[in-house]
Parts: sequence; structure tokens; C-alpha cells
Amino acid sequence: MHKVPETAPVTDTDRPDAPVDDAAATAGGVEETGLPLRRPEPAPRRALFAQLGRDLLDGVRCVLFLRSELETLRALPGNLVMLVLADLAFNLLVSFLLVGRSGSFYANSLPYFLFYLPLFLFFGVAAQRLLAPGAGVVPLAAALVAFSIPVELCHGALEWLAQWRRFEVISDYLSAPHYYRFFGWWVAAALVFLLRLKTRNFSRRIGIALLYLALVAAPLCFFQRGDLWASGEGGNESGALTIDDEVLSAQQRLLDGELSRLRPGRPGVPDLYFVGFAGDASQDVFLKELTVARQTFDARFGTAGRSVLLVNNPQSATALPFATVGNLERALARVGEVMNRDEDVLFLYLSSHGSRDHELAVSNSPLELKQVTPELLKRLLVKSGIRYKVVVVSACFSGGFVDPLKDAGSLVITASDATHESFGCGFGENFTWFGEAFVGQALKETFSFTKAFEKSRETIGKWEEERGETPSNPQIWIGDRVLPVLERLQKELERGGSGSR
Repeated sequence: MHKVPETAPVTDTDRPDAPVDDAAATAGGVEETGLPLRRPEPAPRRALFAQLGRDLLDGVRCVLFLRSELETLRALPGNLVMLVLADLAFNLLVSFLLVGRSGSFYANSLPYFLFYLPLFLFFGVAAQRLLAPGAGVVPLAAALVAFSIPVELCHGALEWLAQWRRFEVISDYLSAPHYYRFFGWWVAAALVFLLRLKTRNFSRRIGIALLYLALVAAPLCFFQRGDLWASGEGGNESGALTIDDEVLSAQQRLLDGELSRLRPGRPGVPDLYFVGFAGDASQDVFLKELTVARQTFDARFGTAGRSVLLVNNPQSATALPFATVGNLERALARVGEVMNRDEDVLFLYLSSHGSRDHELAVSNSPLELKQVTPELLKRLLVKSGIRYKVVVVSACFSGGFVDPLKDAGSLVITASDATHESFGCGFGENFTWFGEAFVGQALKETFSFTKAFEKSRETIGKWEEERGETPSNPQIWIGDRVLPVLERLQKELERGGSGSR
């Protein structure tokens, strides 16, 4: 505070206990009179909860791009602590409601979940010189947390809604590859908030916004945080499988029903048959990916009535036959019986975890199941008598399947080469990266499996480069006799012929 000359008259504004005009105060800064803004005294403990409610309401206003009290940057450390605890509590509650009691608290997610806190505080330190003097570090961090919470809650509500059949289409828009689910929305709200802060000039606000993009938005764009309630019993995302009378009786009839309903091939018309195999029950992504794949092929590639889906997952134990080697053998044999082997094509899609010794994981605890190796899969295909086939293996190290499956009548596609991992098989995901690029995008634009692969490989390469991942190197091999058959099938699909019955 400036020193008042002894000869100058003392006014109210010169007294240490004079009230400060809130309207003239800036973000913890200086009034036009030159007096520093007096910070409020720490609130009583019970008042922190009332302040938390006000901060959360202000957070809602921010994500709606409205002005709020957060712009005054008056938050105290206690406010930030309460907001962080609220963020933890809301995530735990929402993820519990989505996963259910079969899940458990996932402590390993805590370091990833709280990654934002030192990042926000560091941003506050870096931006402090651009704000009004005395603005402090905590208020910026508190504001960013405050309006991240309603964004995350909105995503959770839509995830719950997407579980209902009428609203399944919403799930296509709920992909969460970034730290915050609706990351673009959160970044846009933050930029609007920062550009509204009271500073000495507009260029300082621009500087704060650029610091935010470099120090906060960029790191969070390439970093994911997990939910605190995610893994199920026994490590399964959907909980453990219970082998009871209902499951046993259902499994006895499910595969028989699927195979008995397969339509025969039509003479003179190339038909496509789809067999999906989701091998690993520990994560829902394989069930989700193969379910979408079957729906896509039934609707777009004319496989309705000519498709079979085998899945290991507790959710589908009474609705779909298990993905076992025995069931796969039966499904392939039945397709080989009903199809016209001279002109029809099998599309076999396998999605699971893969190992360095090129085994495709087949797990459905507590069942003990045989794993799928390239040599085993080759024997099953030869035994089925199917002449023309497209085999897609979406798994880590899946390139090891290419050489054993090579023959003149086969098109073989894998999500990676024999020595690298593929990506996207995490808790809460709807697709693996390969599945999203190939089924979720490319096959919706073309009927050519080779063109779809090339498009997918390009897309995956961009994703891997953006996230700094080691390239997975998806592979393709085309037999000389299958290519003209696929070209006839493509022309028939483009004419819409395979959609008729």
C-alpha cells in the first residue's frame, strides 16, 4: 500500500479497515484506487459445502458459455479441494451405476484420474503474471475442475440412456479417446471462460488462452483417465460368469437355433456368410465390436439369415452361443453345407486379445477353453470345405495368422503384424482401433474389402501418429482365385442384389 503523506487528509479509502467495492475488484487483483483486493477469510467447514454447490452451478453456467462468479477468481484452496473430492465422488457414482454391483473399485485408476490436478496448478503458475497482481494459482485450477464435472456427468447420463434399445444410436457418439469424454466441449468452454477474464488488456487474455492450449489441452488430448468403478469380479468388465441351469439350458439350444436358421445360398447369385467370434470375456469391447459388425453385415452386405455370432461374455450367456473352438468348428461346418461353394463367400471375423506366440485368447471364466492358433484355424477352415473366404483377425500380434492361412481362395486381414500390438481393447471402449476404422468407418463407405482395408490402415496410422504409439502395421494377403469372386460379390452388392431374398 502506498504511504500517505502526513499533511494529506485521511479518507475512508486510505483506512486499512475500509470496505472494498466488489464491483471495482478484479480477479484477486487491484482496484482503480490502487488498493489491493482483500481476500475473504476462510469459510467455516460447513460453509464449504454451500460454496461447493455454488461452484458446481457456476460450472454448469460455464459449460453453457454463460458468465459466472468463477470469473472473479476468488476461489480458496478449500474450494479446490472440495471440487476435486466432488469429481471423485461423481465419477465413482456414475461408473457404479453404469457397471453395477458386479464391478469393484479400481484403485489403479487414481493416478490417471488425478493427472489433471498438477497440470491445472502448473497452468495457474504460468498464467499468474498475465493476470492482475495477486490473482493466485488456485482459482484457475478450481474453475477448470468446476466445469469439467457437468461435462462428465452429461456423458454419463447419455451412456445410461444408450443402454436402452430405442436410444442405441447415441452410443455411436460416445467414443471417449481423450481425458475428458466430451473433450472438445470442455476445451471450448475453457477458452470462452479464459477470454472473459478481467486483465489489463485483451492481449493478456490471448496469452492465457494460448498457455492453456499448450500446457493443459495438448497433454490431456493424448492422455486417458479410467473410471474408478470399472473392473468386474475376477477381472471381467461385466462380472463373472455364473454357470447355472438357465445358462446351461440356453447354451444347449442357442447354437442349434443359430445354425438351423441359416439360409442356403441362391443359385447364380454370390452370397456372403458372416461368422463372428468374440473370444475374450474379460472386456466388453469384443462383444460390442462383433455385435456392430454383425449388424453392419446383415444390413449392408445382405447376410441377414446367413450370419452366426459366437461370444464369450457374461452379458450374453443366455442370448448368444459361447465362442469356443467346438462351436466355431460346428458353425464353419454348417456354413460349408448350406452355401454354394462355387460362388458364395465366408466372412470370418475374430476379435480378442492376442499373444506374442500368436494364440488368440479364448476365455470365459470359470470355463477352461482351448485357444485358437493359426494352425488350428487353418484345419477348421479346410475341414469345412469352404472354398472362398475372407478372414479378419483383430488382435495384437495377429500378423502371425497370415502365413498359415494363405491359400488361393483366401483374403486374410489382420489388425497388426506378427511382432506388434494393436490398440483399443480397454474397459469402456465400443471398438478396438482396427474395428472402428474397418467396420465402424471404412465398410460403411465401400463394398470392397481391400479398399476398406487400405482406408483403415491409413486411418489407424494417423491415430497412432497423433497419440505417439508404435505402429501396429495391419497386414493383408490376397489369394489369386478369391479376387475375381470378391469382385463379382462387390458388383452384386452395389446393385443391391444381395439385399433381396
